[in-house]
Amino acid sequence: MLYTINEILSNPLLEVLDRHDDMGSFAIRLGELQTIVCIELGRYRRSDTTKFLTSHAIHTPVQIAPYHTSLPFGDTWEDALDRAVSGLTTYYEDAIKAGHKPVDAWLVKN
Repeated sequence: MLYTINEILSNPLLEVLDRHDDMGSFAIRLGELQTIVCIELGRYRRSDTTKFLTSHAIHTPVQIAPYHTSLPFGDTWEDALDRAVSGLTTYYEDAIKAGHKPVDAWLVKN
């Protein structure tokens, strides 16, 4: 499903600290965590595909290891941003639903 950048960043689990949509640079906080996560988007040189990099991976008590996507790209700018955000928020939500209290150690520097 395609969303706009504003719709993606309006996720109630996100606090947007800084954003430069045209450059593909975003700084966010996730839920109750204080660690700032940076997301960078960019186009591949010979493709319309958009890659993304996140400064941190998430590793909650409900995961075996930190989540690192095997598909760090999307067909569009928005798709790549949505994948980056959902890769963080999905596991955060799962841990909260399982009764865990958020701690900054859940975010592991990439």
